[in-house]
Amino acid sequence: MSFLHPAFLWALTALAIPVLIHLFQLRRFKRIDFPNVRYLVEVTQQTRARKKIQHWLVLLARCLALASLILAFAQPYLPGPTGATQVGERAVSLFVDNSYSMDGQNSGGRMLDQARKQAQDAVMAFSAADRYQVLTGAFEGREQVLLGRDEALETIARIDVSSYSRPLSKVLLRQREALASSDAPVKRRILFTDLQRSITDVEAWTDDTLAPTVIVPLSPATPDNLSIDSAWFATPVRRAGQAETLHLRIRNHGEQDLQNVPIRLDIDGRQRAVASFSVAGGTTVDTLMHFLGDGPGDHRGVIRIADQPVVFDDELFLAYRVTDRLRVLLVTGTDPISDRAISNVFGLDSTHLFTTRGYRGLDLAALEQQDLVLLNALPEVPGGLTHALTSFVEGGGSVAVFPPSMGDPVRYQELFARLGSGTPALVDTNSMKVGRIDLQDPFYRAIFQSMPNNVDLPVVRERWSLRPAAGSDVLLRLQDGSAWFARTSRGQGSAYLCASPLAESASNLTRHSLFATSLLRMAELSRPMGALYHTIGEVAHIALDGVELPADQPPHVKGPDGLDLVPEVRRTPGRTELLLHDQALPDGPYFITIGNDTVRSVALNLPRRESDLRAFSAEELTQQLSERGLKSFRVLDVANSELSLRLNELDQGHKLWKWFILLALLFLLVEVVLIRYAR
Repeated sequence: MSFLHPAFLWALTALAIPVLIHLFQLRRFKRIDFPNVRYLVEVTQQTRARKKIQHWLVLLARCLALASLILAFAQPYLPGPTGATQVGERAVSLFVDNSYSMDGQNSGGRMLDQARKQAQDAVMAFSAADRYQVLTGAFEGREQVLLGRDEALETIARIDVSSYSRPLSKVLLRQREALASSDAPVKRRILFTDLQRSITDVEAWTDDTLAPTVIVPLSPATPDNLSIDSAWFATPVRRAGQAETLHLRIRNHGEQDLQNVPIRLDIDGRQRAVASFSVAGGTTVDTLMHFLGDGPGDHRGVIRIADQPVVFDDELFLAYRVTDRLRVLLVTGTDPISDRAISNVFGLDSTHLFTTRGYRGLDLAALEQQDLVLLNALPEVPGGLTHALTSFVEGGGSVAVFPPSMGDPVRYQELFARLGSGTPALVDTNSMKVGRIDLQDPFYRAIFQSMPNNVDLPVVRERWSLRPAAGSDVLLRLQDGSAWFARTSRGQGSAYLCASPLAESASNLTRHSLFATSLLRMAELSRPMGALYHTIGEVAHIALDGVELPADQPPHVKGPDGLDLVPEVRRTPGRTELLLHDQALPDGPYFITIGNDTVRSVALNLPRRESDLRAFSAEELTQQLSERGLKSFRVLDVANSELSLRLNELDQGHKLWKWFILLALLFLLVEVVLIRYAR
């Protein structure tokens, strides 16, 4: 037992007062002889003995009553888990977890409502002179300011769910920073959270004896939840009137198997496809939705399922652009026959805008307007063209290089180096077949599901020794294992390098079905379509390819409910991006505008890490804390009505002064009984 005001114990010296009073009240009896008093002497002796015992009991009762009263004023208490009680003003940091998982339910109702109520109870449990930090997942600057009681209660009442989900280690650090600015001698941290496993990173916590931490868990009744995890198209390019296949991944976070759950796809506000799926508990399932593509331009869509009570992950917004034609430029050299073979692939296809230019009279500025540039049989690559092609690829374009027959590899040295490939070696005229197609790479995987062992592949009679850079994709290899057709990523674009000329004397590639397939695939992958959607809370890079931003007029990003943002603009060679930083934004379709013109549509979705509602129980977290030796943390698994009492016990120990007041009254009652009724 300890005392909050031990100086009052000096008052115990006052116990001498009743002792002195008792001693002064003792009387000396005078002996008087009286005849025939044998029986009277016996009665007198018995009465004096009983009176003496009564006086000592009264003295004891008075001393105990006075001692109990003095001890009550000294404020005795049993120390709580946080140690000795400190006296003075307090600085209390309250974290209310307002992530979307707090929309879940338990026996007490909505967990966020319970967290707000408990946080207000905690504020009322302390003194009106104490100061409070009210922290949420937003980590706003104003949340680092300590507030008075009334301001704290009002701030807590306004807390609502948001897209932010912070690891608790960062929350504790944020609380420590705010409390460090206070001179209050007593500092406390309190967390009201559902203890989701995705944010409860106990391994990153550290003890802080100067600011003990209390964790009040609010666990959902069940971790069952269904979420739309992700979506992607089967093909990289959206074309007008094209039959589209949309892949969806659905995740069942609960343990219950679900059957025939309906799902719907709306495009531009109209229902375009419906489907259903079944998914086992704790697993994911991929399903497909088919619809016919719309006309050219930007389109927005949303995928919906119905799953209560956590609904933030039941919608996934999409935004994509449908192109009318892909722009392909052929830069010709010295082989008109192979030029004609390329023209036959693209020139008769209405989905491509195909043009041909000689390499000497080429307008280099026109490269930026193309999607795919083919270099065929150029005897040399001028320095200006090399520089323009490098910028074109880094900005997101695609370049395919077919060397000239019996050409000099040295003249391609600078171009290959700029595109990230080693210098090609001398010509090899030994005949050899293509031996293997990389079906694991998405380039051919979307075309060939499998390949027979005896498939007839192109025959090569002339080739350069191709040395792709590390990390390149070798799409076709010769029988000796050497690279023959490779793709190298450079910046935002791709460079396709072929080791053989297209001349018929060098190979039979132009007569093989693989020729048209490869060219069309290169064109299909040449246009960067951008992300189908972006995630709120992460830095979103929104590419504005083909959009000219005026220097004197910043772009705006307009979203739901009249939201209007001015994003950061980042310009790099051949590329312009808009950056949306870590902001609490509503999910849905957004539009990028310049003045009164809408130049692009994008979709923002809430992060899915909150979808997994699995959480630590109070017992599991207590065990984790014990295993890691974290002694400044306490977990309170209590009902709402007990929170204030438990917080006071943790902060100030178990107070005993009321019991000593009762003891003082009891001893005074005993004294009265002894004086009035004892004979």
